[in-house]
Amino acid sequence: MANNSPQSSQRTDKSAGVSIPIQVRVGGAFMALAAVLFLLALVAVFTDGWGAPFEWTPIRVAIVIAALLVGGFATVRKDQKASVAQVVALAVAVLLIFGSRFLPQDVYLVQHQSFLVLYGGAALLCALILRRSVMPKA
Repeated sequence: MANNSPQSSQRTDKSAGVSIPIQVRVGGAFMALAAVLFLLALVAVFTDGWGAPFEWTPIRVAIVIAALLVGGFATVRKDQKASVAQVVALAVAVLLIFGSRFLPQDVYLVQHQSFLVLYGGAALLCALILRRSVMPKA
């Protein structure tokens, strides 16, 4: 078998793999946060109209926390090390989404919809800065 064949490039040791830097994990969490905040703003505009107050409820907070967990612990590479913490974090995120349906509808905070877009932009900027910090300098 040639050294450049696909079979020779596969890993034989399942425990070996790359370790993902913490900056990439936190950057992924910020990126997921930005996506969820933009999506929440879009849904709020379509359901309530532009300029309506946005209410933070336990359900929405649980969705944001689940997005942070998914963004921080989602698989980044095929050759990434397997981790029990990764599986537990993703399972907790799924449980948060399902469990949020049973939370009360109390309002924690009322703010303008435009703040969601501003916070989403800030989270996206943080994600890009963090991910850029681990890129090799040329």
